[in-house]
Amino acid sequence: MSEKEENYFPTSLYEELMEGRPDIKTCIEGILFICEKPVTVHEISKVLNYEKKKIQETINLLEDEYIKNNRGFIIRKIGNGYRMYSNPSLKDVLKNFVNTSQKVHMTQAALETLAIIAYRQPVTRQQIAEIRGVKTDSIVISLANKGLVKESGRLKVQGSPILYRTTSKFLEMLGLKSIDELPVLNIKEN
Repeated sequence: MSEKEENYFPTSLYEELMEGRPDIKTCIEGILFICEKPVTVHEISKVLNYEKKKIQETINLLEDEYIKNNRGFIIRKIGNGYRMYSNPSLKDVLKNFVNTSQKVHMTQAALETLAIIAYRQPVTRQQIAEIRGVKTDSIVISLANKGLVKESGRLKVQGSPILYRTTSKFLEMLGLKSIDELPVLNIKEN
């Protein structure tokens, strides 16, 4: 029991309340399991009322246990948060299981536009159009609606066009911790 909790609850009442509560490891595991996006140590700390250090230690312990016991899932750090993912060793099994209609479908144009934003961010729609050779307004809007890109300020030139960058959902979709993990492109510019 923390000092804060000792001062707030009489010992017998505190023990009664805590008796039915699952341990911290179980709570964190449940939170990470239900979250569709990465959750931060701070967010977990606020909900469980434990110090951030204890939350981080428990997440590290869970990560180690999953790897050591070759579990069907792993915990991966994405940006500033954590999320559960299927174990990469199950890739082929899960690929065969998943119905193809459940996959996210993106057109070639959307994939190209997303790649340009990822590698050139922050970037304007005009800059994307110059690279692709065609207007991309509707594609950028579609990517923003899917949560893969977002507005990131304005370029300080006449007209102040909107700048776009990728989101944490984009990183999550690719299983990256940060944009720096994107493969390096060897493109010769004219």
